[in-house]
Amino acid sequence: MKLSQREIERQQLNETSLAEAVRQVRENGFVILEKTMRPAWVEKMRKAWDGHLEGRQPGDLLSMPFLDPLAIENPWAVQIMDLLLGCDFWAKLPYHCNSTAPNCNETQVIHRDQMHLFPKLPVALPTHMLVVNIPLVDFTEANGSTEVWPGTHLITDHEEELDPAEGGAAGRLEERAKTVSSIRTNMPAGSTVVRDMRVWHRATPNTTDRRRTMLSLVYHRHFPSLGYQYKAADPLAPEIMAGLSARAQRIFRFNEEEAHKTG
Repeated sequence: MKLSQREIERQQLNETSLAEAVRQVRENGFVILEKTMRPAWVEKMRKAWDGHLEGRQPGDLLSMPFLDPLAIENPWAVQIMDLLLGCDFWAKLPYHCNSTAPNCNETQVIHRDQMHLFPKLPVALPTHMLVVNIPLVDFTEANGSTEVWPGTHLITDHEEELDPAEGGAAGRLEERAKTVSSIRTNMPAGSTVVRDMRVWHRATPNTTDRRRTMLSLVYHRHFPSLGYQYKAADPLAPEIMAGLSARAQRIFRFNEEEAHKTG
């Protein structure tokens, strides 16, 4: 989706764009909002993450620029997630980065990042986990843009995907995927991607001499009765939590020391 300059400058989707973005995630399993981030922001974040990944700039992932609000509480993505996950969704820090090294010829096995909550049901339940990605370089077929299979988050007859330890067979989804159309997520650097984590996808080879880097932040629907949130996020120092906005403090509330004391 191409946003208006006003939506980018105000960091807010208008009513029409928001409805379209939500529709795309519900039906296709993902949406791409092009060029939400300024080039200078992208370059600063790329240098920081590439330096961290390559050991040139060890850097603390709980400091700036890694905790930049545009990364950890992406305003366009938050609007979408409020409607798809409910406004009480949560995440944890630090987050991660997906990266493919230069001249890497490996093709990832087709997979989901998350299975269905109730895999025996014949219909898919509403979204319970979303990943927000921000590419820090242009994504092209040459540098290994992610291949995705639209709509596969709604497929529930997926016994072929089970872990071998549970009676499945690794790689059998490859055959099933031949019957479903895929696309490559070619997009400009600084775009915002919101994807249902049940969508079939895979990383592809990077045939260029430049690292392909993309931020990856996972967000969860809140299920109050489960209690696993307290185990999923390590407690952070009070000064780190205090440096976040009120909304970010709510999103990352299970990183708070007090949450572990009361949980």
